[in-house]
Amino acid sequence: MKHAYLLASLLAALALPLKAESLDLAGLRADEVALWVGRVGSPDVLAEHRADVAVNPASTMKLVTSFAALETLGPAWRWHSDLLASAPIVGDTLQGDLVWLGRGDPLFDLPALDALLGELRLRGVTRISGRLVLDKGAFSGSGSADDFDADAERAFAVAPDTHLTHLKVAWLHYYNEGGAARVVLEPALSGVTLLSELSDGGDRGESRCGDVRRRVEIRQQGSQIRVSGSLPRVCDGASSFVNVLSADDYAAQAFAARWARLGGLGPAGFAVGRTPVDARRLARYSSPPLVQALAAINQYSNNTMARSLFLTLGAERPVSGDTIADARRVVGQVLAANSLDGQGLVLENGAGLSRRERVSARELGELLRAAARSPYAAEFIASLPVAGASGTLKQRLGQWGPRLRLKTGTLSGVRALAGYWLAPDGERLAIVAIINSSRASELQPNLDALLDGVLARYARIAAAS
Repeated sequence: MKHAYLLASLLAALALPLKAESLDLAGLRADEVALWVGRVGSPDVLAEHRADVAVNPASTMKLVTSFAALETLGPAWRWHSDLLASAPIVGDTLQGDLVWLGRGDPLFDLPALDALLGELRLRGVTRISGRLVLDKGAFSGSGSADDFDADAERAFAVAPDTHLTHLKVAWLHYYNEGGAARVVLEPALSGVTLLSELSDGGDRGESRCGDVRRRVEIRQQGSQIRVSGSLPRVCDGASSFVNVLSADDYAAQAFAARWARLGGLGPAGFAVGRTPVDARRLARYSSPPLVQALAAINQYSNNTMARSLFLTLGAERPVSGDTIADARRVVGQVLAANSLDGQGLVLENGAGLSRRERVSARELGELLRAAARSPYAAEFIASLPVAGASGTLKQRLGQWGPRLRLKTGTLSGVRALAGYWLAPDGERLAIVAIINSSRASELQPNLDALLDGVLARYARIAAAS
């Protein structure tokens, strides 16, 4: 009896939330980390530290946007890209302008563009005598990601757009067969000049090329790309990418290039405008379902796609005409409908690519609880990286295996983890751990160690019970 009493007392003590004085912070200073861990199936909080302090969550903010999107649009929702015209089709010729109505599909790539144009060709159109007109009315603007100007042309910082195509990425494909080194641009964009100064790097006895960008020099100035260096023959068939042109120029030039590949003629230039009221739809491309976009957003922390999804919330539920303001309103409505306190929430673009965005660890943790209880829990959880196996968590926390699924967050001054652990006893825990510190870049191992310690403690509790 005495033994049973002592065991019950021990378990009760262990079940109390870990506070700062009893929590092993794994070498982190108390003022640079916020932590919240709670059971999904009950109101119990297992660990908390500075849980009510509003912090910069970096890309764990994508969880807020993802949850709001599932609750508002549903997992099967799709974006639609349309080609419309008011001009007649005579023979195989559209005798006037063709309008491309874009709605910010974050998955819209070159194969999607090919499918859209292929439907137009199936209609019998071969020639477009007028212009290609981009109708950008779906978004009132692209929103902001201030203080990232130095990274503007890097893939993670590309702004969303109604007509963003293939993330405005152009591929450089490298060939060196028989000593003739060359590079080819795909898609072939008429507004981009590619200058190749490659020489034959010969056969160096290597088995693989690795990252070809370490073998050559790529210099980009405006719409001119210059590639130089010595290309080894082992790099035949290698590829790298660059971001080129504005979203509008890329979309229009990619349209013209892919249309020509299908044997099409025209269009006679392009413009930005609105769809005529008497226009009819000639072709439509429907994106994969929302759940597929969420996987791309959360597994690989795609900022551009997340920002586009955030804008889509405002575009699909317009009230003010300001897409960003409407998106914030939609998120607020979702939080309120789930009895979540969003007092500490500050949204700039919904992606975490922000110096302004804020949320407390408790608020994000309670959102994770709500998401795990929602009708779309399976879709939400499945979008997160698996520890040691996938996405941005592939090389981290592998000792916990597929039971641990976490969204990562990385910015200058920020390292974050948020998601779920399915314990061996069947209990699911919601976990949020966020570092805001000038030395954050050094502290990822400490963050992982902090999480490891909290999970190990719960595992001991579960085993003892």
